[in-house]
Amino acid sequence: MTTTDIEKSDGEPDGEPGGEVELAQSGGAVVPAAGGGGDDDFTKPTALFEPSETPRSEAIRTRVILPILLPIVSAAAIFFYVINVSRVLLAGGEWGSLVIASILVLAILGTVAWISAHPNLRTGSLAIMVAILFLFIGAAGLTTLGPSENKNNKAAGPAFKEPTGDAVGTVDITAEPTLKFNATNFDTVGGVNQINYILGGGTHTLVFEEKEFNGFELAVNPTKPKDSGKVELAPGTYTVFCTIPGHREAGMQATITVSGSAEPSGGGSTTPTTAAK
Repeated sequence: MTTTDIEKSDGEPDGEPGGEVELAQSGGAVVPAAGGGGDDDFTKPTALFEPSETPRSEAIRTRVILPILLPIVSAAAIFFYVINVSRVLLAGGEWGSLVIASILVLAILGTVAWISAHPNLRTGSLAIMVAILFLFIGAAGLTTLGPSENKNNKAAGPAFKEPTGDAVGTVDITAEPTLKFNATNFDTVGGVNQINYILGGGTHTLVFEEKEFNGFELAVNPTKPKDSGKVELAPGTYTVFCTIPGHREAGMQATITVSGSAEPSGGGSTTPTTAAK
């Protein structure tokens, strides 16, 4: 080893000052070599290791704003989804709704499986996918808004006109608070009948399923405990139900069985009607 080599080993390394690094004695951390420390030194701390927000603003965002907004946004998203999907299912009819529900289930399961297979998917991409999904659901709900409406009592046909003259029979129907009528079948005679709708609890309506009675509707509520109307019934069987969503499905449906016919007597007396099981 020459004198020049010894001077190089004891002195500053070749090249620009700070161009080399040496290991610190504790922990092997990388530190600038003697004489280094320029502005361009790669070992200088960067903004990546510095907090982006003050502790106070971070605490307000994570402990106040997010806990309040998250349930509200989630409830709004669920409401939006349920309302629009239910419209699509109602518009599809009995078998169409089954097909649509099956497609939705398969689409949801397929999407979840695809996301699970791509764990490194960026948050921005997920947000775009969710936004497209909600746009599609909203468009489907708006498209089926008309077809999803209840058609049972709005079918095409002449408007109902209440018959004139005295009733030859009466049908007393009570809307029970248990979402049922007081009977599942009511017997009466043919001719003009007076339907008496009596409130047992809650708020309810009463309509006929048959198209010839479109427009006939009775309604009872706590401020109007009884409602009446007349219809002319030919011998046969008729179906009555409550139009409030969910009430018919819960059991508010019954039949009116009409047998024979009767003519009002001189005083216009009516024939009482009895309910059967």
